[in-house]
Amino acid sequence: MKFIQNPFGKLHYHIVGNGKETVLLLHGFGQCMDDMEVFNRSRKSNQRFIYLDIFYHGRSQWFDSKKPLSKTIWKTFIQKLQQEVGFEDFHLIGYSMGGKFALLTFELFDRQVQSLTLLAPDGIKTGLWYSISSYPGSFHGFFKGVVFRPQLFFGLMNGLNSAGLLESSIVKFVQTQMETRSQRAHVYFTWKVFGGIHLHLGKIIRQARSSQIPVNLFLGEFDKMVTHENLNRFSSKIPQIREIILPVGHGQLIEKTVDYLEKEFA
Repeated sequence: MKFIQNPFGKLHYHIVGNGKETVLLLHGFGQCMDDMEVFNRSRKSNQRFIYLDIFYHGRSQWFDSKKPLSKTIWKTFIQKLQQEVGFEDFHLIGYSMGGKFALLTFELFDRQVQSLTLLAPDGIKTGLWYSISSYPGSFHGFFKGVVFRPQLFFGLMNGLNSAGLLESSIVKFVQTQMETRSQRAHVYFTWKVFGGIHLHLGKIIRQARSSQIPVNLFLGEFDKMVTHENLNRFSSKIPQIREIILPVGHGQLIEKTVDYLEKEFA
């Protein structure tokens, strides 16, 4: 196993292939790098895929939950990865939460990023469930109570669902991610550490327009959490962006995206 380590944490990574073209792949919330390895089917012989476990996922570790992850700290991890593996320019692929980290990495390394592939990316504009981490710090005390005493929260969600104000798929997703106390603690500490990271979308748009790198945006037609409508204000400002809507929900998007890429490059 390979790690990038500094006083803040250990970032686990795995390399597939030995080509000169480097691709970094970032998974979604509640996943690990294994969930992205289906992309191996689309890897070309001249490519080297580097799969990352984001902190609080897989084998990566964050040492102190009282110390939030910052853009500067994330940049130091990627710079050290570049030094250890030996690359400068790279491509980015990110799904859901990993899409937010891909956008963050592009914000920090725009001159070295050669393409950006986003699958239902978090961090642009999403529903309430995905936005809790952006609430003020004072909100986290309330959210901590929700995580460790969830009965009232689930009751409220079911009530909103019954009233037609909340999609059943979102209720199911939340219940799946918070079914056990361990899962709820995982949710809380992930958001506590990552909550201070806010993308500078205006800067990202300007960088993408200036560099003219290929930007591919994959969305699920039946995804209720990350939708075309929510992302359109962002994506419409990047002329070269290519938006592909596949007939799936949020959870099936990785597999269907790889299917699409395989057919495209066949």
